[in-house]
Amino acid sequence: MALMTSIRTRMHVVLWGLLIVFLLSMTVGGLVGGANILDQLFGRIDPSTGIGAVNGEIISPESFTRLVGNRADQARADGQTIDARTLDQIRKQVWDNIIRDYLVAQTVKDLKIEATDDEVIYHLKNNPPTFLKSYPQFQTLGEFDPVKYDLAISSPEGNEWAPLEQFMKNTFIPDYKLRQILFSSISATNQEVIDEFTKRNIQYTIEAVHVTNTMVDSDSLKLSEEELLAEYNIRLDEFEKGETRSLRYISWKKDPAENDSISIRQEAIELKAKIDAGEDFAELANIYSDDPSNQVSPDSGKGGDLGFFGKGQMVPAFEEAAFSANPNEVVGPILSAFGYHIIKVFEKKKEGADEQVHAAHILLKIDASPATLDELRRKAILFSYDAQDYGFDAAVDTHQVEIKSAENLAADANYVSGLGFIRSAIRFSFNNKIGSVSDLLENDTYYIVASLDSIAPPGVKSLDEVKTRITRDLTNGINREKTEDLTQTLMDKINSGMTMDDLVDQYKNLERVKSDSKTLSRSFESIGKSNFIVGTLLSASPGDIIGPLQTSRGHAIIHVTEIAEFDTNQFEIQKDGIRSTLVNQKQNRTFNEWLEHQKSEAEIIDNRNFHF
Repeated sequence: MALMTSIRTRMHVVLWGLLIVFLLSMTVGGLVGGANILDQLFGRIDPSTGIGAVNGEIISPESFTRLVGNRADQARADGQTIDARTLDQIRKQVWDNIIRDYLVAQTVKDLKIEATDDEVIYHLKNNPPTFLKSYPQFQTLGEFDPVKYDLAISSPEGNEWAPLEQFMKNTFIPDYKLRQILFSSISATNQEVIDEFTKRNIQYTIEAVHVTNTMVDSDSLKLSEEELLAEYNIRLDEFEKGETRSLRYISWKKDPAENDSISIRQEAIELKAKIDAGEDFAELANIYSDDPSNQVSPDSGKGGDLGFFGKGQMVPAFEEAAFSANPNEVVGPILSAFGYHIIKVFEKKKEGADEQVHAAHILLKIDASPATLDELRRKAILFSYDAQDYGFDAAVDTHQVEIKSAENLAADANYVSGLGFIRSAIRFSFNNKIGSVSDLLENDTYYIVASLDSIAPPGVKSLDEVKTRITRDLTNGINREKTEDLTQTLMDKINSGMTMDDLVDQYKNLERVKSDSKTLSRSFESIGKSNFIVGTLLSASPGDIIGPLQTSRGHAIIHVTEIAEFDTNQFEIQKDGIRSTLVNQKQNRTFNEWLEHQKSEAEIIDNRNFHF
């Protein structure tokens, strides 16, 4: 783009790296391919060539994996631990972003939205992307500094900005223009701004009585089978389910062996000896303690300090040792369910009749050693070999292990009851035939070998499967009706001259909410906050008694005793910022609604189950 040389500059190495990372994280561009027309017609694509597709445009497995890797690397750089669960969350985020970006790109193409070179220049100067605004070189006191940024783009040298210019022209500006089309009619009315200011700033003083759902005798709500069946038939659409699969499995828990406990105890003894020899307790705690609450940052900690605690706050073995020790005494190793503790007591005091201890500790957790894990892994692998060669049941008899079951697993599940998070088991169940035996599977807690036991076709969940849910929903509905009826009775009594204090005297289970002052953006203790209550109070006047108002736990009658004056000066100061916030909120809702509509209309093929 020769026309763009007027805004190019020599970028520092770090900025160039930032740009590269950002462009690598882009989804659309490099992911798009063509799907076979027959596969499109039948709603499928070869999983080896496409992890999915959006309206016939293929998402390649290689590109998807690259994007996931980039996101995971960034999370690690930010100090996050990437375990199996986190990695699955990242995959979902990347997938959602890909679908969004494909749908946006396809809409941009359909609407023939394009960007000119002049628009690229304008946006680079006046509306740079967020990742540029966040670059430290362009910030002052943590905020984007347009002066620094303008200086950077005003000295033309080289072609370092060319990839960014392409991104601006092909992606950023078309996306911006699409959003302008979607948001063209969005605004915030003056009344909406006033209401939001009121919520944030105006103190409301109220008192209330609260009729909670617990006041209703739930034991008396005996729902008949006929009632449950009728509700089930009304809501059949809610209970549709896709194909599910059931597994039989053998698990070997990654528990420490006796030798592991002995070795950790020896480590604790040696650590106690170092303390007795004069080494600093706090420094050793920061180096060796496995207590996660001790760590403040990757290179600092609290020195194992637990502060003051009373009896009943710690596990028995720890508590007994701490309360038996003298001030400035170090005791241990002490074995608890958490591992071995070395405890230093600083101080003891009495709070009335209660004794308290100020102590610190070093925790050495007892984890399974590599040798123990290798032995468990060996057992699981041998079982898998025998089960594949001679049959699952025969291997169970030979190895004398216990069969467990996991039923009705959905294709998009991540969690297996009894095992926890283990996506690999779900993947195995949906990529194999009945009777197939898995290779070794594992998560943080178990080694597993599974066999596919049965396949249930798509259909509707049975009444037995959803009975608990239906019972809960119906019971909650009846509770709401009963509390509303009772609250209306109380409201009628107030209108007849009774006070709230009189009601509390007559109805012993009522919650009395004493006079309390809050803004509407915060909650009132006991009754909580809801949009319905907030909206009602916005139109209330001092002295109003309002009810019944539905709350999260029942119904309430509220007496508005005082409303603070509207501060016109503060309103003038805040109104523009409030209006901007409200518009942004509306824009986000509009875009999300548009995106959900596009998804519902699109042909989206998801082959992730074949890969993860």
